[in-house]
Amino acid sequence: MQKHKLIALVLLFLYWLCPAQAPCFEPTGGNTLWMTKDGEDYLQYLLKDIDAARSTIEMEYYWFDADKAGNLVRDALVKKAQEGVNVRILVDNFITPGSPEWFFERMRKKGVQVEYVHNLEKMCPGQAVASYFGFRDHRKIVVIDGRIAYTGGINFNNQTIYVWKDTQVRIEGPAAGQMRALFEQGWADLAGGTAAPEIPVEPVGTAVVQAVGSVSRDTTLTRLYVQTLSEAQEYFYLQTPYFGPPPEVLEALKDAAARGVDVRLLFPEKCDWGFMNALTADFIPELIAAGIRVFKFNGVYDHSKLFVTDDRLASCGTVNLDGRSFHTNWEDTLLFYDRESALEVKESFLKVQAECAEMDASYPQAKGISKAWRKFLRKIYRIL
Repeated sequence: MQKHKLIALVLLFLYWLCPAQAPCFEPTGGNTLWMTKDGEDYLQYLLKDIDAARSTIEMEYYWFDADKAGNLVRDALVKKAQEGVNVRILVDNFITPGSPEWFFERMRKKGVQVEYVHNLEKMCPGQAVASYFGFRDHRKIVVIDGRIAYTGGINFNNQTIYVWKDTQVRIEGPAAGQMRALFEQGWADLAGGTAAPEIPVEPVGTAVVQAVGSVSRDTTLTRLYVQTLSEAQEYFYLQTPYFGPPPEVLEALKDAAARGVDVRLLFPEKCDWGFMNALTADFIPELIAAGIRVFKFNGVYDHSKLFVTDDRLASCGTVNLDGRSFHTNWEDTLLFYDRESALEVKESFLKVQAECAEMDASYPQAKGISKAWRKFLRKIYRIL
């Protein structure tokens, strides 16, 4: 094991010299879009698509538990593998107690190809970084027959399927091929697998969609959010369960509000990570002072990650508005460039906002904390 650790450190150094890059895509038309905030709806839709699969099923998933929800997906995948469908799964299994080895080993014995992001035995460069630098593969990608793809915030476990609210998107059309290319990148870079042949996809709708992937240490998401905010003219609405933005994005939010853009942020009253509540609370007075409207939702926990601007551009995927998503994790999101899709995301946002309390200038500012000390605390929270 000491030898493995030495190799991992060497690979980590090489990774810092030559970081990975996610593939880049152009917006593509010819897609259909279906979106839900109900985990059970997502699960039933997904199981139906899995059952109809004829050639390939590919999954790159952050969390896959051996519980009721996870077993339903597992059984569906095993059934298709035994029917001859090529089923490949890349799962982030680091510190995931709900995903024991036997759960995936049983899938392997039934013909499902399962690879781990964190696996020191195989020692892929990306895996070495994952184990020694805190990297997580936070992507949630499902691609079926190369023509149907899903992403969003929902994991395969009982909590996110049956208890929480979240937003999950299903697309059919050429953009599904872009999501498949992101999966192939993870399969090759994180699991050392061999890329499968490309599958041609015919247009089936009118939605204009672009898949966006990010990897550790790239600037893709920062550039995306800063550019979107700089181009916003009327409004920018964002929902996220965790708020600890990179400085560039925070300044872009404040600059947009200063130009008269209606900037609204929506957070849960309490998120599932306690220290993130403190970080979010520290930002709120600063946001309100900048003219940004802040709303808090106190009902069923909503784990959605989405934004929409000017009825022309919207996003839904795995990206939280925090430093981990922007700088450390591998993430994915879908951008929608057509008005109809943007309005659907806008409607979802406003429906949640209607159940929220808006924070105002009376929101308590932390007392006795200097600017330098606050900056230090924010860095600690971001590390956590």
